[in-house]
Amino acid sequence: MDQENELASKPEEKNDNAASLPRTVMSLLFFVILYYWLFQSWLVVLGLIIVLLIHESGHFIAMKLFGYKGVNMTFVPFVGAYVSGEAISLSNRNKMIVLLAGPLPGIIIGICLLVLHHQNQQENYYLFAIIFLLQNTFNLLPIFPLDGGQFFQALFFNTGRAIQLVFLYILLAAFVFVSFYWEHNWGYLIIALLLVFRITRMHYLLRVHKKLDAMNVDYACNYDDLTDEEYFQIRDIVISENRKLSGKYAPGVYAENEQELIPYVEKVLVVPFEDTLTTGQKLLFLLIWAAALVSPFLLWAWHQGQL
Repeated sequence: MDQENELASKPEEKNDNAASLPRTVMSLLFFVILYYWLFQSWLVVLGLIIVLLIHESGHFIAMKLFGYKGVNMTFVPFVGAYVSGEAISLSNRNKMIVLLAGPLPGIIIGICLLVLHHQNQQENYYLFAIIFLLQNTFNLLPIFPLDGGQFFQALFFNTGRAIQLVFLYILLAAFVFVSFYWEHNWGYLIIALLLVFRITRMHYLLRVHKKLDAMNVDYACNYDDLTDEEYFQIRDIVISENRKLSGKYAPGVYAENEQELIPYVEKVLVVPFEDTLTTGQKLLFLLIWAAALVSPFLLWAWHQGQL
């Protein structure tokens, strides 16, 4: 590290002091206006809002129960919504409950609505059932940063990223096979493409972590806990391994817009949490995830008379 960085301090994160309720209301208003303009249907907009509110409220309530700080709900057009917060004491049990608390209620509601439609053919039941099931089932896919991807990150935390990579490669092969087996279903190919992006990202993190391990740099911490020296060691490796960043920043040289590198450094950090689950409990969580992901497809086949 050069002399300039030895004298420099790591950049401070911007404090976002916007109140939770005003932020949620403003983002929701923008969300409603944009989606009505896109679909020209208040019913579709209402369905999307209800589904997202139930999904994110599940995360919100679970995070509050586990004592998360600064819990916020924000609506993002073309993405959906998300709840953010900081855990005071993090365990993989609490993390997985928080993650499943979002999609599980929506899937249960969607299944009930599809059963009701099967019984009385009410089209509104069908419309809302599809919105509930599609949005929540998609979120359970083991692709980061979806709930399913974060779920497997918490589940396999202590066994390393290599296990996650093997699992992702198996899923990639499965989705590519299914997309061609079922008359070239391009939807599955899109999911496969998302998996490719995630696999590429994980290989990048493995390279960065390998270099940090060789330098004995501790990256199992929050950004606030990083020393100035650790920050610059991590940011220099991040720049060298990222073609986009290497064209804008130089290792060992403090940048005028140094604060923009904070998110890239944070993505490398592995926030430690306590592993409180036995092998049997991990298998139970895995079965719950699998049942939630597969049950909508089985119910759909039953609804179509294929079961």
